Amino acid sequence: MELLLSSLGIYLVGTLTILWPKRLELAAHYAGMLCAIVASGMVAWSALSYLTNPVSAWLIEWHWGDYYLLGDTWSAAFLLLAGIAGVFISIYALDYGKGYLGERIRALSGLWNLFILSIVAVLISGDAFTFILSWEIMALVSFLLVNHESGKKDTVSAAYQYMVMTHIGTAAILVAFYLVGSHSASFGFADMSHNDLTGMMKNIAFVFAFAGFALKSGLMPLHIWLPNAHPAAPSHVSALMSGVMLKVALYGFGRFAFQFIGMDTFWYGLVVMLVGLISAFLGVLYATMESDMKRILAYSSVENMGIIFAAFGCGMVLMSLQLLPLAIVAFTAALVHAFSHSLMKGLMFMSAGAVMHATGSKNIEKMGGLAKKMPYTAIFTLIGAMALSSLPFTSGLVGEWMVLQSFITFAQQAGTPELRLLVIFAFILLGMTGATALGCFVRLYGVAFLGRARTSIVDKAHEQPAFMLMGMGIAAGLVVFMGICPDPVVNIMQRVIAGPAVPPMGSPFGIIWGGSGQYAIYSPAIILGLVAVTGLFLTVSLSRKGRFVQRDVTWNCGTEPTSRQQYTATGFSKPLRRAFTAILNPKRRTEYLRKEHSYFGRKMEVHLEIPDLFNDKLYKPVVTWMINSSSAFRRVQQGSVSLYIGYTMVAMIVVLIWGVLL
Repeated sequence: MELLLSSLGIYLVGTLTILWPKRLELAAHYAGMLCAIVASGMVAWSALSYLTNPVSAWLIEWHWGDYYLLGDTWSAAFLLLAGIAGVFISIYALDYGKGYLGERIRALSGLWNLFILSIVAVLISGDAFTFILSWEIMALVSFLLVNHESGKKDTVSAAYQYMVMTHIGTAAILVAFYLVGSHSASFGFADMSHNDLTGMMKNIAFVFAFAGFALKSGLMPLHIWLPNAHPAAPSHVSALMSGVMLKVALYGFGRFAFQFIGMDTFWYGLVVMLVGLISAFLGVLYATMESDMKRILAYSSVENMGIIFAAFGCGMVLMSLQLLPLAIVAFTAALVHAFSHSLMKGLMFMSAGAVMHATGSKNIEKMGGLAKKMPYTAIFTLIGAMALSSLPFTSGLVGEWMVLQSFITFAQQAGTPELRLLVIFAFILLGMTGATALGCFVRLYGVAFLGRARTSIVDKAHEQPAFMLMGMGIAAGLVVFMGICPDPVVNIMQRVIAGPAVPPMGSPFGIIWGGSGQYAIYSPAIILGLVAVTGLFLTVSLSRKGRFVQRDVTWNCGTEPTSRQQYTATGFSKPLRRAFTAILNPKRRTEYLRKEHSYFGRKMEVHLEIPDLFNDKLYKPVVTWMINSSSAFRRVQQGSVSLYIGYTMVAMIVVLIWGVLL
């Protein structure tokens, strides 16, 4: 407990760097980031020590009057991923943040510490008031960080959109807390876990809790803020928001589901699972259409949070069917994939920041050939792209394999035709999500890092400074380590869900799960052995005498190929765009330029826009209705004091009549 409390103090010291004088702004930046690195390391170590060898019932237990700080295994699981991500992203920010010298870098470093502190505070809150206070600080500080480059119009718009949406989510969470707390002895979590909420009020509490936390995690259709906020924020802020803050929403919903509301109602889990599955597929579909590197990663976060919530919802369904041993794998899968996503998405946002730092652009259509200019960044990005594509020897495959096992378990327990159809729907969406994710990141990596330079911005590209490479290298190393040796993380997360009494699924040979009635094995060692044998066979075959290699220029109708003849990102995604035109509703605009030669036609440019389905069909109509309604109310504002006094008298009369009738 002492170590965790000390880390909070170090975060506060780091926050105070915002007050340092301007002449010491670089020193303030270094001091703030070092505080974040040390404190995050302490958070990760205290959580890991508690999860592997708990010496008490609580990770932390402290109270002041009616306000509590409490940390159990559920808190510790998220503290672990927050601490680890906080370390390597803060190392990266040591060099990346120097790009903001003279642009409020002290505020950036101070708010960075306060942001991580607020996340930790949410995870160890033991009562509703402390939780909401910490949640609001997290929302406000993340808004300020997203709005750091406030000189850009798009940044301000994205930041305020995020602020509005996150407060709508907070309002929903407040309603859920009020409903549960008003049926409990107090608003302390220990008392709220013994609430007497039933019937319609319990259903309403679930709806508001899920809506609030789903908005914060970016599930569709409540995701609208996420693809705009991530590109606007500094890259290390985007890495922490996507890698950690979105998982805090899973923590909060899990707290409600496990402790306050329960999982005895079938449709609770069904709703969570369906929303997760739809978010997963639509998220990766929109990611494949984007050319902005950070928007691709933002929509990918929608996809992965959808996968996580789909697994969690599957566990809730199995719990409602009284199948606790089978639900363990689903909840464990959600935690394992959440941990994996914090690593790989943190890595990819750092890679995006490195590319932006080197080229000055986020548009992959303007890149190409970056692997020659930035070889280390290219390797780290390749590892992250492989992980997000769920390829072997990466953490991404571990989480998604376990998610698949949870749905296989659900399939074997589907006793009615309706449930069987639901399982078929789930497998179709998961399969399409996985295939589309592979295409999405082949597209991103191939267009940006392979081939030839598409524009002149690649000419000035260069490799990144040491600390940026170190941060990306640590994250990439953890992604590969978890992909090859998944058992430590899997066993820790299983212990969080099931306790130490259940035999662990993970072993040095991989993950063995028998909950589906038959043993399913994911073994990186076996896959590695097969790859080694295949590689040896190919090496021997290609090294035999008689083979020959002939190099020549690709045939191009008598001319040499140019960079303009490469596949563009837009062209790569065209088959998928045509297949899902009804969902994507692409909008094309052709712009004809001036005629430069009398014997040739005019030049033209084709602009393609993929509008967000929910933005066009849901949010814009709602905003239009609200504006029109507000215009109608403007008529009652005549500027007359006498008229306003009359309104007040009418209101008083109505209240008096209402009181008499009651």
